[in-house]
Amino acid sequence: MVDIAELERFQRWLQSELATASSLEDKSDRDRRLLQIEIAISEVVRYREILSSLEDSSSSPFVERDDAVRDQGNSDVKPVTKSGECHSCGAEKISDLQFCPVCGEF
Repeated sequence: MVDIAELERFQRWLQSELATASSLEDKSDRDRRLLQIEIAISEVVRYREILSSLEDSSSSPFVERDDAVRDQGNSDVKPVTKSGECHSCGAEKISDLQFCPVCGEF
């Protein structure tokens, strides 16, 4: 997220550039540069307003729960079988796969 203090500093710099640009001799260059800086200042002000409204309206994406999301019982524990055999259907597993090619169990 952008630091609001940095935006304020940038806005002050733009305002100092506005004073410098007003001393340009060529009228067309001066008018063009003043317009560019005024637009930039208005965009900084608008962006700061958007940021402050987002900070006020946004809520935390994290949800705090009192209870565990998943029960930590032993119901997910699978029976131990001899290596290479599926614990669910008894089919022979392929050694480089992490799941049974017949039933799909891990």
